[in-house]
Parts: sequence; structure tokens; C-alpha cells
Amino acid sequence: MNIKKRLLPAALIVIVTIGCVLLSRPTRIWYFVLLGILSALELDNVMNQGGRPISRMLPILYIVIQGVLCQFRLSAVWMVVCFLVFAFCIFFWGILDPKKGAAFVMDDLFVLMWPFGFYAVVIHAAASEVWLPVLAMAILGAWACDSMALIGGKLLGKHKLAPEVSPNKTWEGAVTGGVFAVLAGLLISLMLKSFAPVPALPCMIITFIASCFGQVGDLAASLIKRMAGVKDYGHLMPEHGGIMDKMDSMLFAIPAAYLGVYIIGLV
Repeated sequence: MNIKKRLLPAALIVIVTIGCVLLSRPTRIWYFVLLGILSALELDNVMNQGGRPISRMLPILYIVIQGVLCQFRLSAVWMVVCFLVFAFCIFFWGILDPKKGAAFVMDDLFVLMWPFGFYAVVIHAAASEVWLPVLAMAILGAWACDSMALIGGKLLGKHKLAPEVSPNKTWEGAVTGGVFAVLAGLLISLMLKSFAPVPALPCMIITFIASCFGQVGDLAASLIKRMAGVKDYGHLMPEHGGIMDKMDSMLFAIPAAYLGVYIIGLV
């Protein structure tokens, strides 16, 4: 794997994401909705290859509706209501068409919960004007960890982190990624100093939390790829795979960063 070819696209992805996040509230919402739609198409393809087909349109419709709820500034209660309605419809559909079987229903429920339940949380988080610094910390912290864990693993890696799930990941790479996530938190604190002051230590703690959960999210997505026997969710980005290959860590990191803000008493 060419590290330079991997890091340069990663930097471009971060720039595009931060640009969309900072441009406007609608841009943030519909950027993540678009990523969710592309992820749904990729996941549908992977699940089919693994012999566990899902309803392709269900997660797409779910993500679009969540985007509409955010666009009209409806409360997070409606996010939960939307989830429950879709879960009910999945069960009802399975009852009306028993030929699909319980496995089909459970796979659809699983996909609704992960990754698209997490996508809904990310979209609602992105819709908030107040939490932009936290969103930036989660994105940069997780992607700094992801990129530097690759380098740390290549240079120092000796002990496998989860060989049955992702053979290339090492404990040395994970620690390297965590260290650089903390440094990214310090950098973000300095960048935000002029217009949204956030103390350096809480900022570093939040990026570290985001990086830890992001690595778990990466491994969770690898479980699905392992089941299907594929290397990547897609081939949209050279050396990076598909959208899900980049968003797997974000789907854990962003909610974790928001939770971390409350735990450490920043709000």
C-alpha cells in the first residue's frame, strides 16, 4: 500500500467535509444525507455478496426523511419516532410476506440500527449550530487517528489488534493513531481560539474519545466485510475503498464526541 497515495486523498476528504460543515446548515445536513445514500448502495452490494440481501430503498428513504426532519428543525424526538415507524414497517412487511423469512427481517432491522441509526444521529448532530466545534473535533480526531494508525502500523506494528476481523491492524498502529488524535485536538483548540474558545485539555480528551470509538467503528464495519468476503465496501476512492470505508469510524466517533462533551462537563 502506498502511504502517500492514501494520505493525500484522506486530506482532500477532510477538507471537503470540513468545508461542507462550515459552509451552511443545509450543506451539512444534505452532505451527510448524500453520504448515507451512497453508503446504503454500497452496503446493499456487500450484503448481497454475503448472501444476506437487504431492502435497498429502506435505508435510503430513512436517511432522506431524517434529513427532512433536520431541515425543518424538528426535535430529536421525531428522529426516534421515525426509527420506530421504520422498525414497525419492517416487522409488518415480514408478517405480510413470510416468504422473506425471519433472517431477512432481522437483517433489515440490523441495517436500520447500524449504520443508518448512527447516520441519523450524525445528521441531527450536524444540524446543530451550537455544536460545530465538537463536530470538527470528532471528524479531525477520528481521521487523524485513522491515517496515522496506518503509518504507525507500517513502521512499528508487531502485535495484531484483531487478526480475525482486520489482519492489518496492530496495537502499535492504534496507539499511534490515538496519540495523533490528541495532537489534532490541541491543533483544533488553537484554531478555534479566536471565535469559539475551547480549552485545550477538554478538546484533546474529546478527540481521544472520538479516535477510540472510531477505531471500534472501523472494526465493526470490517466484521460485515469479513462476512461477505470483500476487502472494501466500494471503489470510489483509490486506496480508500468506498464511502462506508471512510464513514465507519465517523459513525461511532461523532456520537461519542457529543457524549464526551457532556461527560467532561463542557456544557
